[in-house]
Amino acid sequence: MTSNSSIPETSETGKLTHLLAHFAQFGGLTTGGVTRLCASAADGEARDAFATLLRDAGAEVLTDGVGNQFGIFRLAHRAGAPLVMMGSHLDSQPRGGRFDGVLGVLAAFEAGRRLMLAKHAGASFDCDFCAVNWTNEEGARFRPSLLGSGTFVGKITMDDALASRDDDGVTLADALAAIGYRGKDAPPPAPSCYVELHVEQGALLEADNVPIGIVTRNWGAAKMDVSFKGEQAHTGPAKMDARRDALFAAAQVICDVRAIAHKWHDRIHTSVGRLVVQPNSPNVVPSQTELSIEMRAIEDSILQEAETIAIQAIERAARLANVTFEIVNRTSRPIRVLPSAVGELVKVCARAAGVRSREIDTVSGHDALSLLDTCPTGLVFVPSIGGIAHNENEDTHTDDLDTGMTVLMDVATRLCQSGGDPVIAAARG
Repeated sequence: MTSNSSIPETSETGKLTHLLAHFAQFGGLTTGGVTRLCASAADGEARDAFATLLRDAGAEVLTDGVGNQFGIFRLAHRAGAPLVMMGSHLDSQPRGGRFDGVLGVLAAFEAGRRLMLAKHAGASFDCDFCAVNWTNEEGARFRPSLLGSGTFVGKITMDDALASRDDDGVTLADALAAIGYRGKDAPPPAPSCYVELHVEQGALLEADNVPIGIVTRNWGAAKMDVSFKGEQAHTGPAKMDARRDALFAAAQVICDVRAIAHKWHDRIHTSVGRLVVQPNSPNVVPSQTELSIEMRAIEDSILQEAETIAIQAIERAARLANVTFEIVNRTSRPIRVLPSAVGELVKVCARAAGVRSREIDTVSGHDALSLLDTCPTGLVFVPSIGGIAHNENEDTHTDDLDTGMTVLMDVATRLCQSGGDPVIAAARG
């Protein structure tokens, strides 16, 4: 589904809802959800629309080598001013929702647009502001996830990022080039502070009737892409004991990974969400299977033990099925505590807006986590109806979107008038 990128003027109330509805057209599905995989044609349309919004609002638009889009709003009256950055991602999961990621991108754009209007009206700022769209946060098409933000901070090399391949063998480099977003611009310098607005993707805020969640730490995560290789054979005459069934091995691992979650009830979440079978014919013994394992835990010690159990399960499954295996890719993300100074600033801004806030963990991964070693970083949640996420029925009330925008706008204004320092920003009257 395609659309032009022009947005009719609306009042500030409901503006985010209007923008979100517009962007839901890019990769939009008749059932109400979105399929906008990284570097797809739909992603290219959304990127074009984002770039148009930025330019129309007076921003300088940059696209770096992995397709990260930066909209720089020159607010300060001097070159080389500190940079305050906000954003998220435009790519989605297959048959995903209309809010995950794109909310943070459009809220960052709105903050930049309003700050620029304030500058033109006479407000003074000592920082510039950047709204960013990070490439391939989801990891649905290319792996690893958090790829664009990870490259920006140096955790992933440019070459490795661009060499990442989807299940059809297409590299990220070629996919970005096909939609015109393999950029050549140097990215902006590291920000003085980064803040991301996101839907909760859980139901704690809704249950507590609290409109603002302040993330204080993330759960740890471990991810593995595993390939089992056996031998193709006819499902009829091939003797059972002689078969080298790669799918049989994968099936054992899927069950064993699920069992890990039962070992630490509600303290670890596990899944195998991706399975590729070759040749994928009903009367052929599969010669190769690829699967993606994910485990997320509330304690690092649990996650480490779970990884050991998973490796043992992979080895046992390969022996049982008489196949070989390779762990093609393996990444881990330890539990990290987010800076209290940014959380305190969000708390101050929520209080100024007259709304309640609460501290909360994030079980999901977010681009904000990539920047934790680079600058003071904050992650702000608004409620998800029913906690539904990575699903076409994902939804958030307009009032909650407006509340999140109000708080984020105050955060952005204070930071851009305080040298990007969250401690000074929180102390402002």
